[in-house]
Amino acid sequence: MPFSLLGNPAVPGDSFQEASSHTEESDATATAIDFQKEGGVIEIEVGRRRCPGCGEITYLNRCPKCQLHTVPVYTCPKCGHELATDRCPNCDVPATCSQRIALNVKAEYARSMERLGIKKDSVALVKGVKGVISREKTVEAMEKGILRAVQDIYVFKDGTTRFDMIDLPLTHIRPDEVKVPVEKLRSLGYLTDINGYDLQNGSQVIELHPQDILLSDSCADYMIKIAQFVDDELVKFYGLPAFYNVKTRDDLVGQLVIGLAPHTSAGVLARVIGFTRANVGYAHPFFHAAKRRNCFFGDTGIEVMDGKKWIKVPIRKFVMENFDISQPGIDRLGTYYSDPVRPYYTRTVDTSGTMHLRKITSVSIHRSPANLIRFTTTRNRQLTVTPDHAMIVWDVGYLRKIRAVEIEVGDPVPVFEGNAVITERIAKVETIATLEDRVYCLTVAEDHTLVANGIFTGQCDGDEDCVMLLMDGLLNFSKSFLPQNRGGTMDAPLVLTSRIDPSEIDKEALNVDVGKGYPLELYEAGLKYAKAKDVEPLIDRVERRIGTPQQLEGFLFTHDTSDISSGPLESTYTQLKTMTEKLEAELDLAEKIRAVDADDVAERVLNTHFIRDLMGNLSAFSKQKFRCTKCNTSYRRMPLAGKCTKFKGKGICNGNIIPTVHEGSVKKYLEVSKKMVQKYKVSEYTRQRVEVLDLNIESTFGEEKQEQLGLADFM
Repeated sequence: MPFSLLGNPAVPGDSFQEASSHTEESDATATAIDFQKEGGVIEIEVGRRRCPGCGEITYLNRCPKCQLHTVPVYTCPKCGHELATDRCPNCDVPATCSQRIALNVKAEYARSMERLGIKKDSVALVKGVKGVISREKTVEAMEKGILRAVQDIYVFKDGTTRFDMIDLPLTHIRPDEVKVPVEKLRSLGYLTDINGYDLQNGSQVIELHPQDILLSDSCADYMIKIAQFVDDELVKFYGLPAFYNVKTRDDLVGQLVIGLAPHTSAGVLARVIGFTRANVGYAHPFFHAAKRRNCFFGDTGIEVMDGKKWIKVPIRKFVMENFDISQPGIDRLGTYYSDPVRPYYTRTVDTSGTMHLRKITSVSIHRSPANLIRFTTTRNRQLTVTPDHAMIVWDVGYLRKIRAVEIEVGDPVPVFEGNAVITERIAKVETIATLEDRVYCLTVAEDHTLVANGIFTGQCDGDEDCVMLLMDGLLNFSKSFLPQNRGGTMDAPLVLTSRIDPSEIDKEALNVDVGKGYPLELYEAGLKYAKAKDVEPLIDRVERRIGTPQQLEGFLFTHDTSDISSGPLESTYTQLKTMTEKLEAELDLAEKIRAVDADDVAERVLNTHFIRDLMGNLSAFSKQKFRCTKCNTSYRRMPLAGKCTKFKGKGICNGNIIPTVHEGSVKKYLEVSKKMVQKYKVSEYTRQRVEVLDLNIESTFGEEKQEQLGLADFM
């Protein structure tokens, strides 16, 4: 992550304005950056770079004297010699590109504001990160962070700004429903409707081009801010003409963006063609399919609970038996998914290594890629997944996800054994040919992980991808900003697909019927219970058009709609922000439906979620580590000094030590659990479990402080 001024980063840092106004009190309590009392001087670790012209050593990407691009300088951390290789031949240690410098942030911030021509007090708050973890420890120009703060936009670890949207497939639109004038669409290549008539009015149906997308209204507003930031950057920082000149949403139509799926490193080029009131990202199924999915081989064993007992079953069998054929869905027009026919739960693990029991929210079936990757651990556990599947590995004190293709022999992975999370290492990695044309997956709530063949791993990543303006990606993305550890390249557009070839995308998107209706023979075959493969020739599908001009155009549909945004614009689950609100809505609905036993629903929630969460968090609290807020050093026990004792820089760190598991996280479901056992007729066993947990938590943290009230409080 670049050390720079970042407009409102997701991970809070310290504002650089704070470096300009320090007092003895603020210095005594500063925990993130040790500002010096001289006013704004901090000591930081940054990259060591040299100007090829004058030879000056600096941390900046451009030499302040020669204005030439500087190059990284690698040295041995032991002997200090400059190296041209990755390792020191004398000390046999990896080369590093690093130096510690004293930086006057106050002065640098003032100079950056002056160079931009912005008044010092015109920006309310500009934040920065606490350090850099890329290989070259590259820093981004401070001016870019200031300009982002002016527009109130966020930045990702690779230097780009993006907007997340849930994918929905779309093949046809009307100019009126996407809020774009007919004349504008004609200028972008939409000349005729699906019947071949000249496009003249907003009610005609036209076929969406494969790399055209619709932005939600909220996304469009955010893209306007990003476009204005890019223009400010070009004019005020690079001294170039503005590129976008965007003032309203209409100015975004025709602009190019990059679409990127989670846990991938390949973006897909797209063009903005319109807007929608729904909070989703409408696009052609080919565009969505150009971004991958990740799944399991069918024989992979999983363990699920139906509320009463644990069941071991191959994922293929579980998905097929629990696929609700009465309410199927086609995800990205080719991946079949549905809610399970009945509630099931499975074990998951969070980033701290704590195990939970989470609900399986959907099952899905996907077309398999040409090759899969098979892993074998030191104790002969095997797992076969698609190359882009999200695997989980242990880092220093936490779990993180990396792609399956990045797993190496020796990597530590979490496994399930004896009702506990332990570690095994990868002993073998093999690329094997696909034996079946389908792979399978589950979607698991909250943690989005599960146990497969005894190994904790990620699930399908879901359908929430992101878009970013193309110029922002070309101008601000840098691989030098990405963390040097494996997995650091995930979610970064290392490559860009500029043209979609239907013959090269995931085959699931080709299983789309594109006719205007179904022939009578299909219904007659249905009466005879004919096999699917026998009626396949009757249906016009994309797969049969590959290699012809009709593979990209001439798609039709069977059922029309008046407006693609006429349904719910946002799900209730998204609107309800807290778990308590979502639970209350669920139980309220259960009470209104006669076919549902609300008491049973309440007991299932308690036994499979709340009680286990309370028990797990209470156990984690007693086994927790402690962390320094200043240097992030981890301690097994609280130091006797009460402060961080690690030697850093010129002396002892002396940072504040805080727990990693807090009282609030332990007790977050306690009150709602107590209310549920009082309101609903749950079993006596469940009621007593909640009461025992309440006593255990009270004995750990003590009774809640009673606030003394005066007579005036009742008046």
